[in-house]
Amino acid sequence: MRRMHYRTLVAMGIVLGAMASPAYAQPASAGGDAPAGPAAQEEAMQRFQRAVELYEEQDYAAALIEFRKAYELAPSYKLLYKVGQVSYKLRDYAGALKAFEKYLLEGGDQIDAARRSEVQEEINLLKAQTGRVEITANVFGAQVTIDDVVIGTTPLDGPLLVSVGKRKITVTAEGRQTVTQAVTIAGQELRKLNFELPELAGETKTIYQKETPSKMTTLSWVGIGAAGALGIGATITGIMATNASEDLSNMTYVGSTPTTEVTDQQSKVDNLALTTDILAGAAIVTLGTTLILTFARPDPAPEFDSESAPAAKRPSVQPMVGLGTVGFIGEF
Repeated sequence: MRRMHYRTLVAMGIVLGAMASPAYAQPASAGGDAPAGPAAQEEAMQRFQRAVELYEEQDYAAALIEFRKAYELAPSYKLLYKVGQVSYKLRDYAGALKAFEKYLLEGGDQIDAARRSEVQEEINLLKAQTGRVEITANVFGAQVTIDDVVIGTTPLDGPLLVSVGKRKITVTAEGRQTVTQAVTIAGQELRKLNFELPELAGETKTIYQKETPSKMTTLSWVGIGAAGALGIGATITGIMATNASEDLSNMTYVGSTPTTEVTDQQSKVDNLALTTDILAGAAIVTLGTTLILTFARPDPAPEFDSESAPAAKRPSVQPMVGLGTVGFIGEF
């Protein structure tokens, strides 16, 4: 993304020149640009110029609004490139990824190979800085917002692309209590969230649904650790048994009766092999039992934190006496 930053002014000049050209007002091309009337085109150019000024002032949030409005008025794939750049500046990696992918799609053959390769490289990097959330709710038509931006209503079409980091997801519906979850999304993670919106009864409250706890408990990790220790023990005794067996094969004796040394070595090999089998079997049983008991547990019921509005303060008046002063202090 840093390479793009050095060519910001040049890219802006190219976009502005393209918007000013007569070809820009022609019917839509195969890339998906829609025709724009003279009034819309003129407003789009004004908003684009304003976006450039805001960008140079490092007011990226306002610049993004103007770039998007310019694209809405007079769609051009070149504007999507700027939307992607500014979104990245704002650390909206999901927005940047969608803008760059749409830029390549709508630009088609009009984008030269070098630029296409550069943007594709940025897309590959952005994929590691985004994840997806799959949101379901017990209410049909509930409104979903992510970081206070309206996304849609339930049921959603599928998982939603979001930037990595902590995201605030809120689901609201008429006659139901609002539920909010704060979740942390890792790169390329798919997080499934279910929202249970209780019916309103009496006082209106915002319900904060806690993040669903993992099924992995302390006992689960103890079981996995014990299985790992048994597996390491089996590996060590297995190596010892192999070495002892090689030593036994190198021993010789005269006659049909093995010497005491050979007999002892054979016993050592048998004992080590038996110990290896016992430890390996115990490791497998411990790990399997731990995983079965962990993931066979039912999902815990969702937990909620409710926060009521603070009670209104009643007017109060109290006397105040100080050095050389007498008065009143109150709250109204």
